[in-house]
Amino acid sequence: MSSLRNSASVAVLLSAAGLILNAPQASAEIGTQVLIAGGGLSNGFGTGCTYSVIANSGSGAGMNFFDNGVWFARTDGSPSPKTQVASWTPTTVGTHTILVTQNDDSKAIVLTVGTGINGGSSCLVI
Repeated sequence: MSSLRNSASVAVLLSAAGLILNAPQASAEIGTQVLIAGGGLSNGFGTGCTYSVIANSGSGAGMNFFDNGVWFARTDGSPSPKTQVASWTPTTVGTHTILVTQNDDSKAIVLTVGTGINGGSSCLVI
């Protein structure tokens, strides 16, 4: 009886180990959020004005940046994880989904863009 119980225990342990080894690996490369610098609730985002799209990375791989499905930037890879930044200049008013991808991971942010008057160091959004 003891030999049967030991064999069953070994079989359960080997099955569990096989499940762990065969489990899909979670992709956790892009950090918890994507930020857009230069706009916000008080000023908003405006057409013709340039903003920084900022994403931190747990991987050294480059990132691709999209606005409503249209690619607008790629950052180069690096030997170590880092914060990656791309410049974004919206050209249309309305809702925009900024998507950042890195390998099989992605993060998105949805925002509204108004008409912008680019004043050089600032942007008036109407």
